Amino acid sequence: MILLSGAACTVSAQQKSEPRLVAHRGGRFEMDENTLPAFRTALEAGITGYELDIHTTADGKYVIMHDFDVSRTVNAEGTLENMKLSHIRALRTKKGNRIPTLSEVLELFGKYDGLYVEFEMKTTREDLYPEDVLARYAEDVYKAVSSACPEGSTYIFSSFDTRVLKYIKQHHPDAEVMYITSKGCLPETRAIAEEIGTKRMACHRQRTTQAEMEKAHKEGFVINLWPNETPADVNLSEALGADYICTDIPREICTLIDAGKFGIKK
Repeated sequence: MILLSGAACTVSAQQKSEPRLVAHRGGRFEMDENTLPAFRTALEAGITGYELDIHTTADGKYVIMHDFDVSRTVNAEGTLENMKLSHIRALRTKKGNRIPTLSEVLELFGKYDGLYVEFEMKTTREDLYPEDVLARYAEDVYKAVSSACPEGSTYIFSSFDTRVLKYIKQHHPDAEVMYITSKGCLPETRAIAEEIGTKRMACHRQRTTQAEMEKAHKEGFVINLWPNETPADVNLSEALGADYICTDIPREICTLIDAGKFGIKK
């Protein structure tokens, strides 16, 4: 277990002296993604960076799953937002695990200090998240995550959806948010992040150049590069100067870090 340091929960966007590893959905190529076993075993391996996805249920609760359509994850069909929590809790993933609630994941992460966690807010479908639902979602997630952040950890509210990021920054200016884009680290995507009020971005690695990364850093941006599905991908992200490297194979990368193959913080 990581020992408590007594430092305050971080909300500032400071660049790292070395890139930090982020376990995408807990390491989706190595474990049952977005499940408690995935997060728990990664924590036990010493990994301190995480990314996960939050959806609301039909009765206003919050669960961790990537897709809106549940059929890839479980042996059932339907849209997560149209299901009540009691129904979701009865489901099992195709590998036999439960769909965790946000509170369960927060309880697990709350036992560790010094974590970096990206809580991706899955609100991009405006038919499921009209303005009133989005506002309730944003407030509930903000309150739950902020109140659970232990001393010494950094909890980030991230999304592709600029609406929810702008809501968070407008109503909770001290919250740290990150804009996710399927484009590269470009002037246009940096402008969107600036409009939101953040210097944090998660950008597509294959669409990002070293020149634009250098410009972004000069402008004070902190950049997370994704996807990183192989050690070669991670090597490229490190060479590009990523501050955070979001990978689907965090345990394999940890082994390579221990072997001195990467200068990356676990």
